[in-house]
Amino acid sequence: MPSFNYDDIIDLPYPRNDWNTLIKHPRMSIENRAKIFSPFAALRGHSDAIEETADKVLTIRQDELMEDSRIELNETLGELAERLQRGEHPVVKVTYFVQDRVLADGVGTYENMEGAVVKLDGLGQTIQIVDKIISLANIKNMWLN
Repeated sequence: MPSFNYDDIIDLPYPRNDWNTLIKHPRMSIENRAKIFSPFAALRGHSDAIEETADKVLTIRQDELMEDSRIELNETLGELAERLQRGEHPVVKVTYFVQDRVLADGVGTYENMEGAVVKLDGLGQTIQIVDKIISLANIKNMWLN
């Protein structure tokens, strides 16, 4: 007959629930029992990879403005030019396209910015918001405050 690993303890009686046994071998609390089965990092580095991916910005192709969006943007730029001529520096919110330096032309990200307009250059087709210069061709949306 083959020998099993637990032959020495297989026929021992089950421990009794008397005070002597409980003092020597106290019962584990429910909280500690739950810790035994708590989740563990089965995939080492998985949570780090998820956080790293969340920090990356999604790169997409630049949208071409529809006619109604282009008209609305031109009206906003016209009003902005008038306010700048009066000496005001209105605050705008703008969504604009940023070309990725590595990827193909027209591929990048859209960024949002809010700030006071310093300069609107009709010849260079740029707008300066605080210290950022943005090409008017890259603007998707603009709102005056």
